[in-house]
Amino acid sequence: MKIKKTLCELNKKEIKELEQEIIKLVKIPKFLCEKCVRVSADKKYLCKPHKLPAEN
Repeated sequence: MKIKKTLCELNKKEIKELEQEIIKLVKIPKFLCEKCVRVSADKKYLCKPHKLPAEN
């Protein structure tokens, strides 16, 4: 199954069904949602993405 919404919009059932895809997105986050504080490697999966600072 493919994620078609932002992580912010997923309900409990969708989270359970998409668990493996979600794990891949949040494992090495690059963006933080300014609205709900979720993280993702791809900004298209967050409603208000903000780029995280690069690691040193």
